[in-house]
Amino acid sequence: MCGIFSYICTNNNSTEAEEMLESCRNILKNRGPNYESTLWYDAMVLFYGSVLWHQGVSLSQQPMESDQTVLMFNGDIFQKREDMSRSDTMWLLERIEACADETDLINLFASLHGPFSVIFLRKEENRIYFARDSIGRNSLLIGRGHNGNTFISSVGGNVGSYVVHELPPYGLYFIDLERVNESNSVTLLPWTDDCTQLQPINPITIQPAVQLKIPQALNITPYNFNFYTLLEDEIPLGGDVFDCLFKYPEINNVCNQLLGTLRNAVEERITNTILYCKMCLERQSECIHPKVGILFSGGIDCTILAFLADEFVPTNCPIDLMNVAFEKVRRTNVKPAQMEWNVPDRVTGQASLDELRRLRPNRTWNFVEINVSRCELNEKRKVISNLVFPLRNVLDESLGAALWFASNGVGQINGRTYTSTCRVLLLGSGADELFGGYTRHKTAFERNFGGYSEKCSSDLRSHAYQKAYEALEEELNLDWRRLPSRNLARDDRVISDNGVTPRTPYLQEDFIALVRSLKASQRCYHPLGLGIGDKLILRLCAYKLGLTQACMQRKRALQFGSRIADRKQNASDRSTYLEN
Repeated sequence: MCGIFSYICTNNNSTEAEEMLESCRNILKNRGPNYESTLWYDAMVLFYGSVLWHQGVSLSQQPMESDQTVLMFNGDIFQKREDMSRSDTMWLLERIEACADETDLINLFASLHGPFSVIFLRKEENRIYFARDSIGRNSLLIGRGHNGNTFISSVGGNVGSYVVHELPPYGLYFIDLERVNESNSVTLLPWTDDCTQLQPINPITIQPAVQLKIPQALNITPYNFNFYTLLEDEIPLGGDVFDCLFKYPEINNVCNQLLGTLRNAVEERITNTILYCKMCLERQSECIHPKVGILFSGGIDCTILAFLADEFVPTNCPIDLMNVAFEKVRRTNVKPAQMEWNVPDRVTGQASLDELRRLRPNRTWNFVEINVSRCELNEKRKVISNLVFPLRNVLDESLGAALWFASNGVGQINGRTYTSTCRVLLLGSGADELFGGYTRHKTAFERNFGGYSEKCSSDLRSHAYQKAYEALEEELNLDWRRLPSRNLARDDRVISDNGVTPRTPYLQEDFIALVRSLKASQRCYHPLGLGIGDKLILRLCAYKLGLTQACMQRKRALQFGSRIADRKQNASDRSTYLEN
């Protein structure tokens, strides 16, 4: 993980570039506290990199320069390589330099497994290339000033004279340094043949290049079952539905495949890091402190991750479960000792903790109670707003605050003050979008199906069922397409500010391909009700693992489960605080 920054001067004015870097430097350095450096190229382009060391037996300094290339890489490459002890950044530099042309470059980056944002210069071509991975898991901002100068950065840029956007994760972009003064100087080499989503990001005009051949996605044999048919005659009550469904071999098979793929994703995200926590990194002595934490509300998504993480974290190292609660908004002053922290996520977190301790008694589970007063929240709001930027909605403010305090890791364990030493934080991001966990998914289904009773003819009910799942499929696809712009880049900026790398197993490439090969009718069945019907196939996976309580926990949005948000506010409204 790194903070990466590049500034392209149209007028060779190094002072402007250095002033812009200084305005971003502190939050860039927070992302990469282990090393930082700057590099000028041809008095025209300033590069800056800060490194949070994860992969390789030694730290790879950034910017990384060779005779042909300047590279800054923020991310993780998880696919198997010839020598896994080498830095993934060094491996990538060699692969870039082996590329003969644009087609080779786009194929290289489209085939990478893992989250990334990248900026690199090909000296012979005199071009700056930059990109986010196609899922959009890592942040990259692009801004242009009134003077025509352009900057590209992981975070920052909240300066009045610049118009800043999150870079859309549509493909590999480049700027030809010989055409940098032109308004349409940014060219896109798209990941896929479908460029219909491309939107202008004024004042920068992006020109799609000629379509290139992209490697095909993983080929998966489809399953033939659907929940409606399996449960048409009788819907069991409560947890009995799980035993009923596991009578069918296809349910067992799909759960085994999902769990096997998710287990691989968790393993990659735990084992691809160095063996030291934040405290032990400098002296590199034997470390038995927590290195991996989990954003833990007690819901099904995070509890499955915790259970699987137990397989890959050494038994002598605790796992930190970060559970956030915010002080309730009150009209009268209340002393800290009188505050109640029993928010919904604290209650479900404790319940799922008990289940983890029952199933995995040899593991030390650190249940970190992170209690945030409104005073503490106000003290950090300026920091959080700069990280959330350029997003400005109420939802961004609420989730940004919850994730910042969770990754900061300062709380209590059994009443004792505790500060987490983790450098990796696992999140359940993507599970709701993939498995139909939001209320809007239930609403889309019921709008087309809910009015039909048992007395209706089977043909009529079957037609309604088909219509309901078509509507749900459309809603799931919509959520998937907008996931990069709604959540992921913001979360990366906020969490990484604490020197912690967010890693999202549900967004691993093979797992995504597998889940999206399932029809909506194979992922959820809302007539079973909340806490069972939503994300049903994932709940079946949890039940198969033995998580018989967590598999029936109802979905709560983080902003409400932690009590940071006011339900009277509209999530899409502009946040008055972020505006200021």
